[in-house]
Amino acid sequence: MIRPLRALFAVAAVAAASPGVASAQDKSAVQIIAPTDKTITPSGTWSIGARAGDFVFIGGMRGTDRVTGKMVEGDEARVRRMFDNMLAAAEAAGASRHDAVRLTVFVTDVAKYRPVVNKVQKDIWGDGPYPPRTVLQVPALDQGDIAEIDGTFYAPVKK
Repeated sequence: MIRPLRALFAVAAVAAASPGVASAQDKSAVQIIAPTDKTITPSGTWSIGARAGDFVFIGGMRGTDRVTGKMVEGDEARVRRMFDNMLAAAEAAGASRHDAVRLTVFVTDVAKYRPVVNKVQKDIWGDGPYPPRTVLQVPALDQGDIAEIDGTFYAPVKK
């Protein structure tokens, strides 16, 4: 009786590891967020975000102009655009700034850019409440940028 079960598990393991074989994982409940006229268009092999159940996850957004794809000039303007790009992507999935659960901001100089991030976030969220946030200093960002943000939002699917 034990041998047939082992054989069954072995066949299942091989099938799961075989490329091109359909599995339960292929039918994911994750929905990729498509760009809109209000969001940026990805410049590579990534999506602006995804919805998994009632949660929306927004990928790394930088301060790039939605139309030209070029970085916005000026530190504060670029950080503001970074937040705007993240919030536009969240909005495309039915979430707003009030639905933010967690933010992560990556900057190339925390002493220089954290105060800018604080100012812009206060402008957007007013006097709060503010979502939990982490600001991390990194050695470099794509195209020599100064900041990047990703966010998690809770926005129950409307039925």
